[in-house]
Amino acid sequence: MAGKFTNTQYADSIDKLTGFHKELLNNDFYMFTGGDQRPSKCTYYNINKEKSTIDGGSKLIYDEIGQESPLRFDRINDLYIYGMQRLEINLENEEFGMESNPLTGESYILPDQFIPTDNDFFTIDHVDHKWLFKVTDASMAFLQEGTQAWKISWMLDRTSDQDILKNVVRDFKYVETNIGTQTKRIVLSTNYELAKEIDQKATSMRNYFRDLFYSPKIQSFCYKWYNEYIMYDPYAIEFILRNKLLIGAGSDYVHVEHISNLPNTFTISYDRSVFRVFELKNIDKFREYSYQAQADFIDDKTTIFGQRYEQYFQLNYDIIDYTPNGPFNPRGIIPVMMEELIERIQKKWYFTEEYPEDREHMYLNIVIKFFNNEDITLQDLDYFDRIDYCPSERLFYDMLFVIFCMDYYTNKLLN
Repeated sequence: MAGKFTNTQYADSIDKLTGFHKELLNNDFYMFTGGDQRPSKCTYYNINKEKSTIDGGSKLIYDEIGQESPLRFDRINDLYIYGMQRLEINLENEEFGMESNPLTGESYILPDQFIPTDNDFFTIDHVDHKWLFKVTDASMAFLQEGTQAWKISWMLDRTSDQDILKNVVRDFKYVETNIGTQTKRIVLSTNYELAKEIDQKATSMRNYFRDLFYSPKIQSFCYKWYNEYIMYDPYAIEFILRNKLLIGAGSDYVHVEHISNLPNTFTISYDRSVFRVFELKNIDKFREYSYQAQADFIDDKTTIFGQRYEQYFQLNYDIIDYTPNGPFNPRGIIPVMMEELIERIQKKWYFTEEYPEDREHMYLNIVIKFFNNEDITLQDLDYFDRIDYCPSERLFYDMLFVIFCMDYYTNKLLN
């Protein structure tokens, strides 16, 4: 699934491509017979210096791996190694054939991930046997275009990875879609799996938001207040733009931009709105910043609204009149965020199964946890299945707030 932070479709495509080459070659050593630039996906065992008990002065290791070994390793799954050399392979399918013809070579690993070292190990993922290769030397090298990479020399050590599995202390995942970005490429496997689940839930919610609130008539997002007044909120649009909330919404993603003429003081007003409270992640700001709005009739003929027969109203967070006006009218107070939710955030009160009226709102616990610096779990994501997805004004804002929080947690887990 293609998400904003984790793109499993990309990884699946790479796997299918390498699998395709393997089928063509029909050779257990296909990874070593191709061109210099083909990436090889591997499982890499990097020495964990903190957990290893080797004497740093003597550097004597009697057993490199296995139960008696002083070495401990961090396992990095799905790492890419580049430039596996073309090798002259002369191996007999006989006992001791490999021992009589040692397999050696040199490869490259992208920099700024981890530091490879002598006595690291790796296995190639896309072969039928888990041959274990030992790193005999690691140094920084300059490539043709002046870029740096780790150059490792290696040799085939044994034909099974079973012994080294006893020495693994931590599991990491190499996130290939983060190549060329500021996001870490190597993260704890448990963090990655949770981040992937969160990102996929967020992607679904982005798609639902688009389906529920996108209006082809104005080519933007809006909702109906009291099922009558069509509301356009430029502050919500600004929140989407600043935080790229709808990126990763799928192939039907729509372009988001401001479609009304904004006053010169719009940025000042936005910075005093509830959306800025989320960006600052500051509970105290709820007392200072506006989470309520009023609406103005849009009569600007120079905008797309002037070409529509329907009446549209634009939200304004600089509230002028708090006086109740009897039955609802567009100048009445519009609660962008529930008072109850703000109180729960401030007092750290979660929605629970104990009260039936809480159950449909339990997905909002992610917002409460966000402001109170609490981690979320897979159970928190299960509550998203209870949401009654409908084009209501309440869900319009709640979905944006929840997507923002999910993006925060995904980014945190991957960094």
